[in-house]
Amino acid sequence: MSSLIRSGCLTGFSALVSSLGGEPEPLLRQAGIRPEAIEDPDEYIPYRALVTALDLAAARHDCPDFGLRLSTRQGLDILGPVGVIGRHATSVGDAIDAIGRFMYQYSPAIEIAVERAGEVADYHFRIRPRVQRTLVDVAQIGELSLGASLQIFRMLIGADFVPLSVSLPHRPAAPLATYEAHFDCHVTARQDHLGFRFASDTLDRPVEGSDPAVRKLVLEYLSGVVGGAVGSGLPTEVRSTVKRALPTRRFGLEDVAESFSLHPRTLQRQLATHGTTYQEIIDEVRHELADRYLRTTAMPLAQLADVLGYSEQSSFSRSCRRWFGCSPQAHRAATAQVPLSP
Repeated sequence: MSSLIRSGCLTGFSALVSSLGGEPEPLLRQAGIRPEAIEDPDEYIPYRALVTALDLAAARHDCPDFGLRLSTRQGLDILGPVGVIGRHATSVGDAIDAIGRFMYQYSPAIEIAVERAGEVADYHFRIRPRVQRTLVDVAQIGELSLGASLQIFRMLIGADFVPLSVSLPHRPAAPLATYEAHFDCHVTARQDHLGFRFASDTLDRPVEGSDPAVRKLVLEYLSGVVGGAVGSGLPTEVRSTVKRALPTRRFGLEDVAESFSLHPRTLQRQLATHGTTYQEIIDEVRHELADRYLRTTAMPLAQLADVLGYSEQSSFSRSCRRWFGCSPQAHRAATAQVPLSP
């Protein structure tokens, strides 16, 4: 899978480096980015080069919170058309769903998700595993991404939006107090995900100034460029569709192909051009969800197997042994983050 990202991700980079007494162009060139590229927000740059540029700037200017500082100079505009569809959504929840659905147009290297749990909701930012394995350090890029996400929430909701808590999966690059001052809430490091928690009723708030007509036009545009410029949109869209369809049992190749108005063989051929298959995508989604549910819930295994679209619990158990090298019970016991029933 290609690991590219719109050059809008570096909005504010040159100004921030200059404010620290540095020269941005040599840093960009050393990271493998043409300085002219960041002047065109529709151009794409390697995701790994973005990470390198952030790390170089932070080290060169002794600025451990460089990514966090850069995020304050960014917002919805860095997403291009994806940001437009968010700005003109009917509600905050609709905006985040739409942004998540078309995130591959901004970068196929990343994905976002929001999970409701009663009165609270969790926002997750995730670098796709195939990309993250190529990165040495994700502190700066993670903090830029989370900080930019906060800016986007504030543009949708209001400048007074404050998360309930923040989770960092890595060792903080700056003192923890720096993050708590930035997010204005409790921050915990070395967690299992990058994201923040907030009141779930926030998702029901309307987006002020949204225009349904603009949203419809941009949605039609984005829907028409699946597999377009970046070249990795289709696998990401199929993955999202499979994730939604697993509990309904309507995730067969024919069902999903129909949702894209494609013949099943055509879908398979197009996925092959991206180096993957439909069955590999199903397995990847099940693997990810199984790991998450086993770690974070006490859901009975029979119910979990059903949620993942297995017809028999024994099939789910065999998959777990292949993924984790042990039974689902053993994986849960070794990684659970919730109290287990005696």
